[in-house]
Amino acid sequence: MQLQSIIHYVPNNQLAIEYPGAQVAIIGTGSHKPIIHALCLLHVHQYVTPILYTECPESEVNNLINVCLKRNLTTIIVGNARFAPGDESFSAAVVAPSANVKTQEPYKSILEFPQLDIFSAIAFQTYHTASDDISWLDEHLYEALRLGAFREHQALAEPLFRESHHIFFDLNALRASDAPETKMPSPNGLYAEEMCQLAAFAGRSPKLQTFRLFGYIPTLSPQTLTAQTAAQVLWHLLEGIAVRNQKNVLQTTGPHVKRIIVDMGENGQAIEFVNDTITGFWWLQIPLTNGARRVVACLSDDYHCACRQEIPVRWVRYFQKFNSGQNI
Repeated sequence: MQLQSIIHYVPNNQLAIEYPGAQVAIIGTGSHKPIIHALCLLHVHQYVTPILYTECPESEVNNLINVCLKRNLTTIIVGNARFAPGDESFSAAVVAPSANVKTQEPYKSILEFPQLDIFSAIAFQTYHTASDDISWLDEHLYEALRLGAFREHQALAEPLFRESHHIFFDLNALRASDAPETKMPSPNGLYAEEMCQLAAFAGRSPKLQTFRLFGYIPTLSPQTLTAQTAAQVLWHLLEGIAVRNQKNVLQTTGPHVKRIIVDMGENGQAIEFVNDTITGFWWLQIPLTNGARRVVACLSDDYHCACRQEIPVRWVRYFQKFNSGQNI
C-alpha cells in the first residue's frame, strides 16, 4: 500500500472538520509539491491512519497550526513559515548546518521567545559555526550536538527530540550529493540515512506538536534527488509517529516502569532514574530548590555513568538550569 492511499487533501477552510482516526496534518506552503508527490509514491508499513494534507500561503500557516493543535493533530509544515508559539512554555530542537544562533534563522525567531524552556542545536558543523555561538549555547545551558559527535553515537540525539514540542529540519544540513536542490549546497553534512534516523527519533517524541521541513528549492519534477530525500525523511517521521507511546509513562505504574535511585556516596546527591522497559526510554529526575522535581529525557548511558559514581553531565546541566532560572 502506498502513502497516497491514506493522504487526503482537505481545503484549509475545512481542516477543523472532524476526520476519524487522523493523527497528522501536513501543511504545504508552495514549494512543497514535488516532496508531497514523492512521499505519496512511498509504501506505508507502520503508519496506516489518515493523513490530512492542505495548502496555504506562508502568512496563514500559524492559523492552521492552531486549528490542528486544537484537534490534537501533529502538524508537519513543508516550506518556510514564521514561527509563532503560544503563550505556554515550550521546548525546541533544530537540525541545521550551523548553530549561529544570533544571526541565522530559524534560531533567531525561536530564541526570541521568553517562554522557551529547553533548546537543542543538533548535527551542526563546527566550520559553519562561530565559536562565540557555541559558547553562548553552553552559557545558556542549551544543548549543542556537533555532527561529528552525533555520527559517533547517534543515540545522543534521541532524548533531545523527546523533550521537544517543535522540531525544525533544514535540508541544507545534508550533503549536496544527497540534496543538491538546496539554498546552500555543501560537500559535507548529514548523510540522507542519518537525517532519516533523526526524523524517526523526532516522530517517536510524545511531546511533538509541529515538525518543520524547509530549505528546499522547488523544481517541476518530483523525481529530483532532494524531493525524494525529503520525502523519505517524512516517511521516517511518520513511521516514528506510528510507534510512539502517547501515554505519559512517568504518571503510570506497572512492571514495565522502573524507578531506580542511584546513591552517589556519603556526600553526594542521590539521582533518581525512570526506565520504560517496553520503549527502552530513560528519564532523569531533577530536584528543584522549592522541593518539586522536573523530569528530563536521558539515555541509559547517563544511568551507567551514575552507577560508576560519576554525576552525569546532563543532570548537572539541568540542575543548574532549572534551579537558577537560567533562560533567554
